Amino acid sequence: MGISGIIIASTIEDFVEFSPRGYEDISRVIMRDGKVLKTSVPEEGEHLQINFKKSRGIYEVHVIYFSSTFTLMNFWYDFVRDYTDGLDVAFSAIPFIYGEFNIEYSKMQLSAWFTGYNNTFFLVYGPKKTIVNDLKLKLNKSK
Repeated sequence: MGISGIIIASTIEDFVEFSPRGYEDISRVIMRDGKVLKTSVPEEGEHLQINFKKSRGIYEVHVIYFSSTFTLMNFWYDFVRDYTDGLDVAFSAIPFIYGEFNIEYSKMQLSAWFTGYNNTFFLVYGPKKTIVNDLKLKLNKSK
């Protein structure tokens, strides 16, 4: 696990206007709860989902703010458990501080992380690892 950047945000509103140069906006939805791939988001999660297009690929960005660090941690462990085995779950986070999880899922690249000091979960998902990493870097630099 490597901490790739620090994001200081208070809610998802800090990311509503996230629109990096070179990416075509396809959709932008704000909701309570919802799903991140196959993982359900708890009702108290403020959830922003943005879909972008670049190089003929579609990329999902999810930003979810939780009012409680405990709810964030429960969601984090449920999320990681949905895509891997027990050891990866145990080593995916420094509880309440930071977590990071990167895998290939359904022939796509998945990069997820959370920051406990502001109770926020992030995910970027798409076909090309370089573009997923670019979006992750841009998210980390946006606030």
